[in-house]
Amino acid sequence: MQKQKIKLLKKIMEKGKILFLGKTDLEALEFFSEKNLVVFVLTKLNQKNLVEKTIQNKNLVVLLVNSFKEIKEEFDFSVVFHEDFLGTEKTIQLLEIAGEKTQKKGKIYFIGKTSRGAKKTAEEMNQIFGNAKTVSVKGGLRLIVSEKTKKIIPKKESEKVFDFSFRNNFYSFNSSSGVFSKNKIDDGTKFLLENLEKIKEKKVLDFGCGIGVIGIILAKENPLTKVLMIDSDLTSVELTKKNAGLNKVNNVKVLVSDGFQNIKEKFDLIASNPPTHEKREFLEKFVLDSKKFLEKNGRIVLVLNKAVFLEKELKEVFGNCEILAEGKEHKVLEAKSN
Repeated sequence: MQKQKIKLLKKIMEKGKILFLGKTDLEALEFFSEKNLVVFVLTKLNQKNLVEKTIQNKNLVVLLVNSFKEIKEEFDFSVVFHEDFLGTEKTIQLLEIAGEKTQKKGKIYFIGKTSRGAKKTAEEMNQIFGNAKTVSVKGGLRLIVSEKTKKIIPKKESEKVFDFSFRNNFYSFNSSSGVFSKNKIDDGTKFLLENLEKIKEKKVLDFGCGIGVIGIILAKENPLTKVLMIDSDLTSVELTKKNAGLNKVNNVKVLVSDGFQNIKEKFDLIASNPPTHEKREFLEKFVLDSKKFLEKNGRIVLVLNKAVFLEKELKEVFGNCEILAEGKEHKVLEAKSN
């Protein structure tokens, strides 16, 4: 797969200053930064740290932003690498941003999996730029290019608001494209909340909080409990802060953190619908670090897709793991710190 990807990348002949958006693909970033100045713009702190740790190249600049509107400069050409879980709306947004920030007559390249709708993206690029051409298809990846022939004005990043009723309380949540489950409470989070009985813990961590659903509901139901919500994505953290205000919860704090990197305290309960799209190494480290950040007799409660391996990992790290609930698609697991 890697050899096929490099062959595909070699089809991009332009040289100059590159805007790179989308998936954190280390091979692609390393390839392009060998002979070009590459500016990789992203919203996730953990991905920024990963790139800077892995690739030591002065030609690669990694820029962490709250919003892609913060990009001020113009580029010779752009590369958008498709991220599977982002969805069509976010992909279009990234292509429009790439088009806006690429100089006239410059090229906008898109790389994505054919099995994930890359052929459809060619149609979307044709609508945005007035032209689109498939350059190559290798190893299941498709390389598509458009030329900037007109001014591109990205549509405004629209936030959505949806409502959720739970245990006689009514909640409203701001969401937007590119965040997990943008239109409703996802089934996993709902299943976790339904099976997490009224808690007695005084210090709670919502790890990978997304837009803040778990932490906000636990804080609302337990006003004497202090809840910390963390996520590595700046967009998600800003939405969580808005949602805490919208739902009038004052016993919460929200932080940007790469895993437990910025955490200085221990907790009685860690509750999470963890980001299972992340690599296995990330999830293993999450479980290992969780034990270090739990008070004695504290507990971690997770909701997982049944296919995820973390049940075994919890048993190995904590020495115990109980299935609190099991449905068709998800299970809720609990492990206790001794």
